[in-house]
Amino acid sequence: MSADRSAAWSAALEAMELEADAVEQMLRHRELLEQAAQKMVFVPPAGIGPLPLELTDRAHLLVQRQLDLARELSIAIAGNRQQARLVNRTRREGSGGGPPPVYHDIRT
Repeated sequence: MSADRSAAWSAALEAMELEADAVEQMLRHRELLEQAAQKMVFVPPAGIGPLPLELTDRAHLLVQRQLDLARELSIAIAGNRQQARLVNRTRREGSGGGPPPVYHDIRT
């Protein structure tokens, strides 16, 4: 295997390991994330009346920001589910007694 290819694969594997580390950290601290999410539920204060006109632009920007974050979270969740399906499929295919499938470059 050439040194360039080895370096490229090492970098790819390192990136995958870092992603796995990040996911493990999130899973280890899932209860903190859930607690934080519960604290983030916005309840408007009672009796404050309608939004003042001078705050309208700020409120519109905040709504757009929240919509953008919701979209990003949806994308992240979908990606996570896709990765989980891939891992489960790989485990099932590799559970026939042999080693799990691996990438094999057949180019010369």
